[in-house]
Amino acid sequence: LREATEIVQGVVALGRAAREESQVRVRQPLSQLLVRTPTETARAAVCEHESQILDELNVKSLTFIANDAELVSYRIKPNLPRLGKRYGKQIPAIRDALANAEGSAIAGAQAEGRPITLEVSGQPITFEPEDLLIETESAAGYACAESSGTLVALDTTLNDALLREGLAREIVRTVQDGRKQAGLEVSDRIRLHVSGDETIQKVISEHQSWIMSETLTTEWSLAPLETGFSLEKNLDAQNWLISLERLT
Repeated sequence: LREATEIVQGVVALGRAAREESQVRVRQPLSQLLVRTPTETARAAVCEHESQILDELNVKSLTFIANDAELVSYRIKPNLPRLGKRYGKQIPAIRDALANAEGSAIAGAQAEGRPITLEVSGQPITFEPEDLLIETESAAGYACAESSGTLVALDTTLNDALLREGLAREIVRTVQDGRKQAGLEVSDRIRLHVSGDETIQKVISEHQSWIMSETLTTEWSLAPLETGFSLEKNLDAQNWLISLERLT
């Protein structure tokens, strides 16, 4: 159980790191999480806790992949403080050999702590994992993070439906902030109005029930509440105004 928990926590941590790299907000849902695990045990743990992982990362689906060839490119360099004195004039040839090597295989060996043997100028040279420096770059449309043989990749492509769902989550956050600023108790039920442009109105038509359940809204007002608490929010060229009041 402890091992499974550590595996799941590791996948979630990598997913968060990938999202941070992509600069996509946490409240913006994403369509797909791709996962490569180093062992069948790790895969089974991820399968068992799939819903938890997706919920924590705000992603719709999880897919396992066997390799990362289309998701990540590797740039592998010699660790000069370790190799410079040992190989001296051979360093340019080592650079060339590393540039032509299969990056994912070297990254996998390094993650597992295994030595890597490459042919350099016709001669085999064996490198320890710490002899090489590995930089990764995510493919366009993906944000990747990797550690100890586990790779996660977030599909960062956003369609209109995902964007509207993200806005619904932002509206909920605005209402929650409004509740706090208005001095409401956590259990207080409210009447709510949200106004905005055509996009915001479409968000409301699609997600009104969910917004109401998340904010303890019992009544949805079609008109602004003149005596209620109001709060305006601007985000990425979108703006909306909420007004709310406690129901007695």
